[in-house]
Amino acid sequence: MGFWVFMFIMTLLIPAALLLTWYMCPKFKTIHNASGYRTKRSMKNQDTWDFAQKHCSKISLYMFFPSLLLVIAIMPMVISKSIGIIGWIGFVITMIQMMGFAVIIISTEKALKGTFDENGNKL
Repeated sequence: MGFWVFMFIMTLLIPAALLLTWYMCPKFKTIHNASGYRTKRSMKNQDTWDFAQKHCSKISLYMFFPSLLLVIAIMPMVISKSIGIIGWIGFVITMIQMMGFAVIIISTEKALKGTFDENGNKL
């Protein structure tokens, strides 16, 4: 039971990170290399930075709910299984959840490319 609780908490870390991204990204008002959605395209100028932070935040919230539901739906089904099964299920859930970050990056870059030219000017 102890390992199941540990894995349940671990699989909730990615939804927590998505929620934190949703909350924090719009708060980064100035371009810097320390935090926020930082890619070459998003750091071209202040307009691209602001757009990227807002878009990343919105997509993070969209990815939060399926990620959380995945944990809530699957983890209770393995509560009485062996440590090996609980570990593998937790690993698979985590890998699926990590795809959410890929979706955020791809979606934000696509939106930046569709809204701004290569120099960061609005189309």
